[in-house]
Amino acid sequence: MVEIDGRRLYTEPGRGTWWLTGMEGFFDAPTNRVDEDLIPGGDGAFDVDEPLLEPRRPVISGYCEATSAEWANHDARAWLASLAKKSDLGFRVWVGDQWMHLRSAKVRGQVKVSDVDAVSTEFEIPLWAADPHKYGETRRIHMDAIVEATGGVAFPIVDGAIGFGSTGGVLFPGVFALTNPGTAEFYPEAFTVAGPMAGFTIQSESWVIEYDGPITTGQELVITPYAGGRAVLGGGDVSHNLLRAEWVPVAPGETRGFLFTPTDPGPGAGIVVDYPEGAWW
Repeated sequence: MVEIDGRRLYTEPGRGTWWLTGMEGFFDAPTNRVDEDLIPGGDGAFDVDEPLLEPRRPVISGYCEATSAEWANHDARAWLASLAKKSDLGFRVWVGDQWMHLRSAKVRGQVKVSDVDAVSTEFEIPLWAADPHKYGETRRIHMDAIVEATGGVAFPIVDGAIGFGSTGGVLFPGVFALTNPGTAEFYPEAFTVAGPMAGFTIQSESWVIEYDGPITTGQELVITPYAGGRAVLGGGDVSHNLLRAEWVPVAPGETRGFLFTPTDPGPGAGIVVDYPEGAWW
């Protein structure tokens, strides 16, 4: 089963109006790219430190059988034509009892549509995803910045207390862990930090993300690993307040712990972590 732009294509006719007939390239390994450094004055080239990977380019083919010619023209074929301009098709595939996503998948090329008859349509959709990984469902962790003691028990946050668990999530106040059951590394999709606080750090072993700037009550700061680390507050780019942005990936089969340390947090302060449930080649 495949989902594109909210529509599901089934693998067997009869389960729905849309069904899948081909998925070329989705399960192939991404093509590697080697930037050769030629041996001066001789034949051949030096080996590269690590091959680079091309984008993933699957081609999805399928079949649609409408209930009327009007429905085929005004819904099915019109929808296929509309895919060309969309920046994210929300493309995902049901594999091994879970959904696998391609981030920001979009059309690159021509969506081909063939009218078999008045109500039946064959189609081919060439997709492109800059990131060659496949990702599991997005999961979310929420953790408050202020821990109130109950029953006389409090949990101190200790500098450098990095915890590693078996399933991910909040291990104890201030520490959370992300688990990767896949075969490719991933970065957290985003950290959303809610004020009030004067700043914060997020640490994992020797890697530190440090933000030095106030986040007031009701404000949310969103930081992402893309382009080296970007911070947005109230719709404005405040990346200049990121003193350090040392993003560290979660390796295949690894559970990585993180320590969140806010500066002068007030009531309502906290962090939300969005991350994929695994990544695969």
